[in-house]
Amino acid sequence: MNRLAIAALAATCVMVTACAKQAPPAAALTEADAAKLADAMVAGWESKDAATIKALYAPGVVAFDYANGPLEADRETFDKAQDVFAAAQIDKEEQISRKIQILDADTFVVSGVWNGTSAAHPEANGQVRCTDVFQKDAAGAWSIINEHCSVMPKAN
Repeated sequence: MNRLAIAALAATCVMVTACAKQAPPAAALTEADAAKLADAMVAGWESKDAATIKALYAPGVVAFDYANGPLEADRETFDKAQDVFAAAQIDKEEQISRKIQILDADTFVVSGVWNGTSAAHPEANGQVRCTDVFQKDAAGAWSIINEHCSVMPKAN
């Protein structure tokens, strides 16, 4: 065998060995951990502060807002909707129901119904149902990457 063949064989062995090593498994996400993050989401909604509300969401969030019809797939449009939400001055988001689904160590879904009330703007009062997808980024921070909210339909 010539030196070039030996070097190529050695390089291949190094690459195969490196590929065979598996990263340690991610720490398991518990339902209690996810519930704390979901509670922080609601506290953010109740903050009445647009910057606090916007900080809950990933830079590339995709959303259907309960007060706006079209899909919000760019951050500028999304941020304007959050400004409108903050201006509604929601004092309390009472949880009516909530279900957390853990998909993997870095992703979970929160679906629920909340009754929002505003003393300053009672016309904004009402029930909203939302599904939020949380994802952990490379730095370990959690944010909402997808949200679909709608006004609760009236009972017939």
